[in-house]
Amino acid sequence: MFRPPAGPIDKFYAWAILAQKKRIVGPILRQALKFRGIDIPAKTLDPGTGLILRHAGSVVVHGLTRIGRNVMLHQGVTVGRSDIWQEPDPDFKGFVLADNVILGANAVVVAKSGTLVVAEGTVVGANSVLTKSTSPWEIWSGVPARKTGTRPH
Repeated sequence: MFRPPAGPIDKFYAWAILAQKKRIVGPILRQALKFRGIDIPAKTLDPGTGLILRHAGSVVVHGLTRIGRNVMLHQGVTVGRSDIWQEPDPDFKGFVLADNVILGANAVVVAKSGTLVVAEGTVVGANSVLTKSTSPWEIWSGVPARKTGTRPH
């Protein structure tokens, strides 16, 4: 299975995202990350996740997201509610980006109720709009995204 390496910049971004929890430096890091175009709340990550931000910029992740290990997010990725113009559905629980997920450039993952799970090893292609949960090791692409293949693991 291909696992892209997390370089020093990726490790720095993961550290900065987690450090947003710190009392004094946290708010400063939050604003610095937002200035860089990275809006990923600290509660979405666990220490040592190995988050990979390729060509980081304009990455937005909803606060009710759990990010697994070795997840790769390319530039322009958005994970969020699909009905932002109205009150959230009381059934809305958020998102899960499981281990080894790859979201291509400008991929969008949206939901309005329940929990949308991007299962382990799933790849969501560039410029795709994923609106439903996936099964492990699948490849999804298009608007709306559809399963277009499977990924070896």
